[in-house]
Amino acid sequence: MQLSSIRSFLALGVSVAWFLAAVGPLPFLSAQDKPQLPSGQQPIRVGTNFVRVDAYPTRNGRIVDGLQAADFEVLEDGVAQKIESFEHIVPTHGPQAARAEPSSQREMAQALASPRNRVFLLFLDGPFVDDVDARAINEPLIKFLSTELADDDLIGVMTPNMSPAQVTFGKKTEVIAENVRMAWWSWGRQNKDLDPELDKRQIQYTLCYPGFNDVPAKMVARSRERNTLESLQDAVKYLASMRDERKAIIAVSEGWKLYREDPDLMRQRQNEAPLGLDKIRVGPTGKLTLEDTKTSVNAISPEVCDRERAYLANIDDDKFLREIIDDANRGNSTFYMIDPGGLRTSRAADRNGALRTLAENTDGLAILNTNGLDKGFTRIADDMQSYYLLGYYATNTRRDGRFRSLTVRVKQPGIDVRARKGYRAPSEADVTPSPTATAAAPTTASPVQAALDQLGRIRPNSQLRIDAVVGAGAARSLWVVGELRPVTSRPDEFAHGASAAIEAVAGSNSVSGSTVLKPGQRSFLTRLELPAAASGALDVRVRVTSPDSSLPLAEAVRLDLNTLEPKPVMFRRGPSTGVQFLPAGDASFSRTERVRLELPVDAASENGKIGVGRVLDRGGTATQIPVTVAERTEEGTGQRWITADVTLAALSPADYVVEIVIATKAGERRMLTPIRVGR
Repeated sequence: MQLSSIRSFLALGVSVAWFLAAVGPLPFLSAQDKPQLPSGQQPIRVGTNFVRVDAYPTRNGRIVDGLQAADFEVLEDGVAQKIESFEHIVPTHGPQAARAEPSSQREMAQALASPRNRVFLLFLDGPFVDDVDARAINEPLIKFLSTELADDDLIGVMTPNMSPAQVTFGKKTEVIAENVRMAWWSWGRQNKDLDPELDKRQIQYTLCYPGFNDVPAKMVARSRERNTLESLQDAVKYLASMRDERKAIIAVSEGWKLYREDPDLMRQRQNEAPLGLDKIRVGPTGKLTLEDTKTSVNAISPEVCDRERAYLANIDDDKFLREIIDDANRGNSTFYMIDPGGLRTSRAADRNGALRTLAENTDGLAILNTNGLDKGFTRIADDMQSYYLLGYYATNTRRDGRFRSLTVRVKQPGIDVRARKGYRAPSEADVTPSPTATAAAPTTASPVQAALDQLGRIRPNSQLRIDAVVGAGAARSLWVVGELRPVTSRPDEFAHGASAAIEAVAGSNSVSGSTVLKPGQRSFLTRLELPAAASGALDVRVRVTSPDSSLPLAEAVRLDLNTLEPKPVMFRRGPSTGVQFLPAGDASFSRTERVRLELPVDAASENGKIGVGRVLDRGGTATQIPVTVAERTEEGTGQRWITADVTLAALSPADYVVEIVIATKAGERRMLTPIRVGR
C-alpha cells in the first residue's frame, strides 16, 4: 500500500465540499420559524392533535390518480379516523432556469419541511462500488436527475465520508449532474488503496499489528462496512428531524457482507504485540510531540489498537441493519437500492441480500442484477410520480408521547398503499394550552408544576446536551454549558478531544466563541458577553467536532431575553467525575451524584443575598433533604454567585424541585430549579 499516493478522483470529500457542503452550523428553527400551513393543517409537532399522512396508492407498480377523499381509509392504532383535509400532489416539470434555489440554510430547512416538496437523498457508497461500475452508472444517474426530478423536488448528495449536516439540498440538478459527469466520473473506491485523507483510521489499523496482515485487513473491512451503515443511519435520523413526510434515499452500492461477531479476530497470535506510538520527537514549534509531521498518518497507541480491535470483533451488522430499517420506518424514509454492477456472472449480486432487505422493508425498490439501469431509475420515478396528502384530527387525544401506528387503505380493489408507519404523539411537555382552552377554564399551574414541566425538554438519547444561562444586570453575560454523554452502541469518537463552536443570535445581534475539550474531557462552560442591544428571542447554538468523528454534533436552545427568570448553571459530582464538580448539560442526575446550582447575581450584595434552600417533591411538599446555600465571588471578574449543594443519595428516582430563597431590593424571590433523579 502506498500511503503517500493520493489520487485526485479519491479526494471525494473535497469534491463534496466544492459543490454540496453547507458552510456553517445546522439551521436551528423553532416551531414559529417553520412555514405555516393553512388553518387546520398544522403538523403534529406543533402541539395539536392534527395528523397529516402522505399516501402513495399503486396498482401494478404505478401510482393511481383520480382518487378522492372518500376512497381512503385511515386507521390509527386500528381505530378509523375521519379525513378532514385532502390534496393530490402532482409534481410539475419546467425549465431548470425557472427553479428557485434556497438562498440560505434557513430557506433550505423550510423547503425540506414543506409537505408539497418531494425530497431525494442520493447516497453514493464509494467504498462498496467498483471503479468501473461507478463510471457505468453515471450517465443513467445524470439522466434521472435531469428528466425525472420536478420543479419543487429537492435533491442532495451524500457519501459515507460526509455528515448529513454537510449536505445541501437544491432544486437545480444541472450543477450536480455536471459534477457527477466531470469531478465524480470515477468515484468508486472498492478496489482502490486506502487514501490517507479519507481512511486515516483504517490505515492506522495496518500500523497496529505488523506481521499479522489478516488482523488489520479484517479490522479495515469491518470498519468500512460499519462506517457506511452508520452514515445511512445518520442520514435517516437527520431527514426525520427535518420533515415528517416521505423521504427517498437512493443508495448506489454493491452490497455488504454484514459482519457478525468474530472471536478469532480477538485471538492472541504468537509473539503478537501492537506497534504502539511513534517515538517522541521535537515538533516544528520546538515542543515534544508524538506526531510525525513528515507523514499524514501516525500510529495509535496499543490501548487504542486493542480497544478498537475488540469493538470491531464484536459488531453485528446484520442486527445494525435492522436498527436502520426500524429508524427508517419510524422516520418515514424509503430506500431505493441500486447495484450498478449489472448482470452478475462471477459472483452473486447483493451480498447477503442486504440491499434487497433494506429496500423491501422500507417500502422501496431494489434494482439488482440488471443491465437496464435506465429502466430501474424510471421505476423509482414512477413509484413517486404523485401522492396524496391526508389530514385528520386524532380521536385519541391522550398526550402520552407514545408511538401510534398508522394504516392507510383504499376502498377500491387491487390497490396497495404505502404510507408512513406511524408517529409519536405529543406529550404534556410538548403542548401548551390554546387561548380558547385558557379562556374556558382559567386555571394556572402551580409554580412547582410549571418548573417540573421544563423537564420535558430532556432528550435522554442525545449525545450532546447543552444549557444556557443569562446573568442579571445591564451588562449581561451568557454562560453556555455543553456535555457529551457516552453512546454505548459506538466507539467514543470524542475520547481524544474535541472542539466546540458557540454562536448566540438575537435578531441582528450575535456573538460567538469557541472552546477546546482535551482528551477525556466531557463537558465545558464558556462565558460570552451579549451585545447591549440584544433583546427578544436568543438562539444559542453549539456545534462539537472531533478529528475522530465524521459526524459533528449540533444542538440549540432558545431563551427569551425579555422574560427571563433567574436560572442557575448546574454541575454534577459523582463516581465518573472524581472530586470535581463538572458542568451538567441538562437536569438529569443519578442518585450516586451530588448537584451544585450556581446562580449569577449582581455585584451589589443587596441585589442577591443568600437565603434558605430546600428540596420539594412533585406536589410541592418539602423533603428532609438538606440544601447547603452559600456565596462565592469569582476571581478576576468579580462575578458573584449564589450556590446550592444537594446530595441525591437519599432521594427515590423521581422529579424534584430545588427551591432557593433570594433576598433582593424588591423583597424575597424564590428560584425553582427542576431536577430529574434516576437510579
